[in-house]
Amino acid sequence: MAAAGQRVAVCFGGPSVEHDVSIITAQQLMEALSERHRPIPIYLARDGRFWTGERLRDVASFGGDEPEGAQACELRLGPAGGSGFVRPSGSRLGKDERIDVDVVLCAIHGTGGEDGALLGALELTDLPYAGGGVGPAAVGMNKATSKAVFRAAGLSVNPDLTLGREEFSSDPRATTERAAEAFGLPCYVKPISLGSSIGVARCTETDELEEALELCFELDRTALVEPALDEAIEINCAVLGRPGGEPRVSVCEQPVKQEELLTFEAKYMSGAKKAGRAEQESGSKSGDGMAAQDRLIPAPISDDLTEAIQDAARRAHRALGFAGIVRYDFLITDPQGDPGVILNEPNTVPGSFAFYLFDPIGISFPELAEALIDIAVAEAAERRATTRVFESVLLQSHRGDAS
Repeated sequence: MAAAGQRVAVCFGGPSVEHDVSIITAQQLMEALSERHRPIPIYLARDGRFWTGERLRDVASFGGDEPEGAQACELRLGPAGGSGFVRPSGSRLGKDERIDVDVVLCAIHGTGGEDGALLGALELTDLPYAGGGVGPAAVGMNKATSKAVFRAAGLSVNPDLTLGREEFSSDPRATTERAAEAFGLPCYVKPISLGSSIGVARCTETDELEEALELCFELDRTALVEPALDEAIEINCAVLGRPGGEPRVSVCEQPVKQEELLTFEAKYMSGAKKAGRAEQESGSKSGDGMAAQDRLIPAPISDDLTEAIQDAARRAHRALGFAGIVRYDFLITDPQGDPGVILNEPNTVPGSFAFYLFDPIGISFPELAEALIDIAVAEAAERRATTRVFESVLLQSHRGDAS
């Protein structure tokens, strides 16, 4: 367990359609960290500017172009000791102030964080971080690439067709017809690298499919088309761990869908409305985020099916090689008969860090945050133990040739 008093930078926000969800997740994580550590808010605004300051621990600070009461900061890359987060002085004669950070935790959903972009920058600062590395994060965000990894590991995944923006732009109708012919209708259309069900559509007619593809290509460069498994139920399971260690697997949950597709509004807005009503009645702040979504925990499925899903989640985590928490979403066909366990997709920065799935097995959110710090430190040690510099006579031989 990490020593108490660690300075933990929590990065959130980002240039992502899931920006606001990230703010809520970060507030929850910082609250959990506060029991033993010092959380340092690092907010990445939609325009790419970084901000910090204690006021960022209040949701009321957000909403405008600049968060209220925050100070500008920067992430600087460079030699050891000269990189990391700093507050620029703002004047030619002033001195920049370094923000001392021991560990970084990424709470950015989607573009800019969950896709490995920020993690790549952190690697160049030598700051320990959890939620990666860069390769597993990038693979996890790409629905088609992650399926290839899981398929190679012997896991069952839904078949798919990928379509590019360029193809659709040149001939929308022909592209739509190709998508319809792949699996028939109804089918699902998804942006290949977004989460929170944003841009996901169930299509029953060709015109509907074309509209869905058009939206996908506004949100992403590539779209994924999959057959609709309408009779399947969704079961989710989260895994905490790093390569080489023994992963800890959560209980399973069954999200309660009020419609055929679990939309962004169903995931977050209904919970927000319930939370708002609860706050008015109790006078307290709930901030439940994803935990406020209607869900059955543990999922009302057999012990054998639960074990099969947990085993598949464990295998998926090892195949992905991820260091941190991932929620794996499954589709279960014929749950009452001979069930098929189909891995739908991984969520490498799950809403609320899926803390509500670990609490039933005795891992509280503060303990979950503690485990993430331990993973960050251990992964940093692994990177430092890896040889990255190799002395070569290549340049000398070329200088000799030139002379």
